[in-house]
Amino acid sequence: MAATDSRHAYPFDRTDPMRIPPLYEELRESERVARITMATGDPGFLVTRYEDVRLVLSDPRFSVEQTRPGAPRLTEMAFESVMTTDPPVHTRLRKLLSRNFTARRVEQMRPRLQQLVDELLDDMEAKGAPADIVESLAVPFPITVICELLGVPMHDVTRFRGWADIMVSLTGYSMEDWTAARDSLQDYLDELVVLKREEPGDDLLSALVASAQDSEYLTEHDVRSLSLILLLAGYEPASNQLGSSILTLLRFPERLKQLREDPSLLPSAVEELMRYAPAGDGALFRITLDEITIGDTVIPPNSAVLASTQAANWDPRRFEDPTGLRLDRPDNHHTALGHGIHFCLGAALARVELQVAIGSLLRRFPGITLATDERELRWSSPGSMLSGFSEIPVTW
Repeated sequence: MAATDSRHAYPFDRTDPMRIPPLYEELRESERVARITMATGDPGFLVTRYEDVRLVLSDPRFSVEQTRPGAPRLTEMAFESVMTTDPPVHTRLRKLLSRNFTARRVEQMRPRLQQLVDELLDDMEAKGAPADIVESLAVPFPITVICELLGVPMHDVTRFRGWADIMVSLTGYSMEDWTAARDSLQDYLDELVVLKREEPGDDLLSALVASAQDSEYLTEHDVRSLSLILLLAGYEPASNQLGSSILTLLRFPERLKQLREDPSLLPSAVEELMRYAPAGDGALFRITLDEITIGDTVIPPNSAVLASTQAANWDPRRFEDPTGLRLDRPDNHHTALGHGIHFCLGAALARVELQVAIGSLLRRFPGITLATDERELRWSSPGSMLSGFSEIPVTW
């Protein structure tokens, strides 16, 4: 069906923290390409079917450059990063980072990840039940990992976390608050770049600073923008995904028991948890470079197109029993980590973090259960493309 003349206000209202807004699923069946009005007042198009989402995310006729002249904007709050550049700039920047996030390199990090999780669970056990899984594990684990990887001092984590929470929001904060958080974080990174230049360490930021000094193709502006997106992407999505994954298992006791009794399921379980319970329901933003037809809808050049990865992950055209949680689901090529050349750079790290954290939690606390009625749970990050829970109380 072609897009109708009516427009839907985006982002959609979310009334249930356990699932994405039902409108995504309704549109997937009734409007293959839906017309939307974004928070900026600009018009756009939304796709929700698996095949269409993958097309939008992989076809070079779609650009990620949010600041193209005259193009509609998803939000007034934008900044440059490797995620918002097209080739050849994107190719150059991504190549600089990719060697640090290969599956082999991440596997070498597994002992350190295990050590961090064990320390957090030791502390959680010592304090006793009930415990908040968000503050005990889901937040401190990924934020420590990405800060150690980049070389951000741990005593600065609290400040960074506050800035990051604001920057991932679409509508939860004023433009003034968002700009202040962005400027504060960028100023902080500028200071850190100077420090790494004077006192380099064995970390990714020091390596990037050294590359900028030795290369005409990498500037210190590039270093700051790369560091900014790595910090944001390595913390908030990973934290929310870990919390949502643990909560999902707690809501499905039989699946929790299945995984506890058969740890070999852990890799496929992690894939299914990312498909079923992602870190958010925000769609990925693209701009058309040419006229493009999807189904019966002709989308003009310089149009905003949003691709809902979560709606795609629940598309019955692609997944059998899409609303069911199947830890051994075969051929699970979900889109939770994106698709195409902008596929999540830290995908291997995200997978191993989830495997280590979830596996360790179930071994340490085999009787873990939710310590409150799930209807009492509330999500954090107002207006965000990401969705986390302010707390997840557990006992064991």
